[in-house]
Amino acid sequence: MSADRRKGKRRYVNNGARIVCDSDSHLQNCRMLDVSAFGARLELETPTTLPDKFVLLLSNDGKFRRQCKVIWRTENAVGIEFNPPFPIKLNLRRQAI
Repeated sequence: MSADRRKGKRRYVNNGARIVCDSDSHLQNCRMLDVSAFGARLELETPTTLPDKFVLLLSNDGKFRRQCKVIWRTENAVGIEFNPPFPIKLNLRRQAI
């Protein structure tokens, strides 16, 4: 069994979010499956076409966002790291799309 190398405890969620690639004009929908202050797991249709760095929109108005870096990929999901991390006490459930 492999050791969990995560920096923070993950919370399971099922929140919609949007990925911004290149410019604010290109949006891709995704689903956030779990999240911590340091990163998240996103489910999307085409993770192989997602760039290594992008912006994740977590609110309808786009004000709640994070720069992200892809850490791993599978056929339908990616593991991402937030830059910078969220404050520990942040409640992401209230802000999600």
